[in-house]
Amino acid sequence: MKKNEQKTELQVSYKAMVDAIEDFVITEGKTLQQAFHAAEEKLKDAKEISKDKIEEASKDLKDNFRMLGEAFEGAGEAYKEQIKLELAFVNSSIWDKLQSIANSNTVELVAFTKSLREQAQTIITEQHLAAHQEHSQWNSEHALWLDEIKYWTKEHQKALTKLVAIEETMQQQTSILIEHSQAIQAQAKVAHEHEKIMRNTEDNFSSESKTVEKKSAPMHKNERKIHIQQKELHHKLKTHHFKIMAMVNMLYKEIHKAD
Repeated sequence: MKKNEQKTELQVSYKAMVDAIEDFVITEGKTLQQAFHAAEEKLKDAKEISKDKIEEASKDLKDNFRMLGEAFEGAGEAYKEQIKLELAFVNSSIWDKLQSIANSNTVELVAFTKSLREQAQTIITEQHLAAHQEHSQWNSEHALWLDEIKYWTKEHQKALTKLVAIEETMQQQTSILIEHSQAIQAQAKVAHEHEKIMRNTEDNFSSESKTVEKKSAPMHKNERKIHIQQKELHHKLKTHHFKIMAMVNMLYKEIHKAD
């Protein structure tokens, strides 16, 4: 719906509310509170006026009566100009009807105005109470969050210390891997030399070669023992390496995910 059409519908709604309330108050002698309720019921089924516009017109009209009720002697024209500024479609005819309704029972108008103020104050009080409760909840959450951040900061410092220790240990692990590599190479060289001796014995059945072969038998037994030890160590280092690398990579990915 276009803006001009909305304004026209609100004008129609406002005038219909004024006419209905005037009829209920002046003709039937209803109070303003009763008149508003009756007018809203009467107009809610009107085809040419939407329910939203009726509610909006009712609210605006209540505000106008509140202003009239709060007006002091001689201030009517001032309020008339203020109402006209707020609702440009309030013409003289409607204004006269508003004054007629207001003047029909000044005491009742004052009571109605007081009721409107109390209702408005109740709404404000409820809103403030809800806001106070939220502020209290937020204060508790803020205190908790700050305590958690303080604790996390301490944990970060401990973690940094641990990371330094982890780096130092990994440097030591690198030295162990280098030593392991050198031991394997040395044992491979011993095994290669023993292989040469065995082949030489196989090709030469002299008494001298047999003596050398006889002496190399205990050496091979020692080779086997060393090889088994290296195999166990290698498996241990391998398992430890994969486990540590998995943890480091997971930590690295998680840290960068947080960024």
